[in-house]
Amino acid sequence: MRCTCPYIICKYHGNCKACIAHNLKTGDMAHCMEATAMQRGAVMPLRLPKTYLEDDFESMSRKSAQLVAQAVRDKPDALISLPAGSTALETFRILKRMSDKNEVDFSKSRFVALDEWLDLADESENCDAFMRKNFYEPLDIPDERVTRFDIHADDLDAACQAVDDVIFANGGIDVMLLGLGMNGHLGLNEPGSNFSQYSKVVELDDTTMQVGQKYFKGGMTLTRGITLGVHHMFGAGRVILQAGGPHKADIIEKIYRTPPTEQIPATVMKLLPQGMVVLDRDAAFKVMDLLKKEVAEEI
Repeated sequence: MRCTCPYIICKYHGNCKACIAHNLKTGDMAHCMEATAMQRGAVMPLRLPKTYLEDDFESMSRKSAQLVAQAVRDKPDALISLPAGSTALETFRILKRMSDKNEVDFSKSRFVALDEWLDLADESENCDAFMRKNFYEPLDIPDERVTRFDIHADDLDAACQAVDDVIFANGGIDVMLLGLGMNGHLGLNEPGSNFSQYSKVVELDDTTMQVGQKYFKGGMTLTRGITLGVHHMFGAGRVILQAGGPHKADIIEKIYRTPPTEQIPATVMKLLPQGMVVLDRDAAFKVMDLLKKEVAEEI
């Protein structure tokens, strides 16, 4: 049976007996899925991801932009992965303004696509088109500094491997900015995604098929996608998940109150020491009881 532990960098990965023994001795979280761990005797404390709580959507976007910019200042030739989604739009605009003011310099940075739709009848509004319009072109990012999935390749697994090879050659992604799906997906890592996988082709969840319609002016049949896998998040230098608005409150509550599980991919943020979540108060209002102490300490 496949080891279902998501914490693939843990020294106990694949050794459930040793992991549970460690948990019972130290009280540290056994980085296993809740059901598996508790069946084997682990005690699962509630852990929260590092969280920045901002007053409103604009402030959330500004904080996200500052975190990306700091990573680029720390490493000017950073490999960056950004999401094609409505949440990131204001963050992109702020990064553009910061670039214009010489507060951040992307001239040496390189980029790798987070995900892309497959099998579209019309690709004029796909993820790459979104990124070109809203980030690459405004910031004068040339094509040669962007690694994309070859969505027309005869062998899509090979196309995934080609993207992975670029990331591996870099030593991992330096900064990932992520949006949050209504079903908890990250990129197109849908509920049930294997946390130990790198880039892959995926069948889309019903929720993604429905919510994804908002990115197309007309109706679009959505069935499959291609995405960086969760495994890349464990090897990234910085992973930033941003969420804003009251429509994200329910899924944020699920993430914060649920131990790590592949059924809610965004719970992986609890396992990433280099991960951080940036929320506005509308998205966070159902978990304020959990955040109150942590945010006070952060301040």
